[in-house]
Amino acid sequence: MRLREAFSDEQITSLRRYLPTSDDVEMYKSYKGSVSDLHVVDQYMMEMCNIPYLSTRLDLLMTLRELPISMEDLQPLINQKIRMCTQLYGSRSFVSVLEYLLSIGNYLNENAGKGKAKGIRLSSLTKLSQLHGTDRKFTLLHALVEQIMLHEASLATFPQELAEFETVPGASIKGLTAEVDVLKKELQKVIQYRKTYKRRNQGNQYPKFSKDLKMAIEKYNTDLSLLTKRCEEMKKLYTDILAKFGEPMDQDSQELFGLVCQFVNDFKRTHAEIR
Repeated sequence: MRLREAFSDEQITSLRRYLPTSDDVEMYKSYKGSVSDLHVVDQYMMEMCNIPYLSTRLDLLMTLRELPISMEDLQPLINQKIRMCTQLYGSRSFVSVLEYLLSIGNYLNENAGKGKAKGIRLSSLTKLSQLHGTDRKFTLLHALVEQIMLHEASLATFPQELAEFETVPGASIKGLTAEVDVLKKELQKVIQYRKTYKRRNQGNQYPKFSKDLKMAIEKYNTDLSLLTKRCEEMKKLYTDILAKFGEPMDQDSQELFGLVCQFVNDFKRTHAEIR
């Protein structure tokens, strides 16, 4: 957009750094001599003092530059979380692996005189490689992999259904949602500025600026609406996952996805050892 191209980030930052204070404005406006007699720095500051609402306008320019960049940065992160949620929710093989693990766990519970468990908390998955018997090198994870290889070897490829979990997940869904909310507030500030500007500029002194600002708001509002819809889709999918696996509804996605990521990598490593 043209408003973004008017100044570089460095130029806007520099202008904001040298914004005249209220005392500066009062001092320069009280000067009655010839402007040409002033030092070039004072001439520059006097020009700055003559620009109405300069601080607000510079904040506006910076916001207009940062909004599209922030939206572009958030889009792939939100899309990644949607893919992670879709893969985890739709992976039948992962559920089957959990069923094998539950059977092993209940077998051990029965021998230990304990009652049967009805399900497995995903938080327990990372502990499998730490639980072992008399042979410290043979863990519960080894037992799980062995049983799967013995009875249903095709399940050993379940990590392929969770390709997005092969790397450590980044920002949390809660954090991404908060960032989208911040962008909404920033855009509302721009919209409010335009309303205030229209009231102050009844004579439409700068029609080009008004037109460019209106176009920028319309474009960013459309883009942000689309991003918000994707964000809502992401949150809905994650809520479905928590319900499906019986996890607390306030479970942080970064923690939960991290647990699944570690389990996927531990399983692949153990499978490679046994095979």
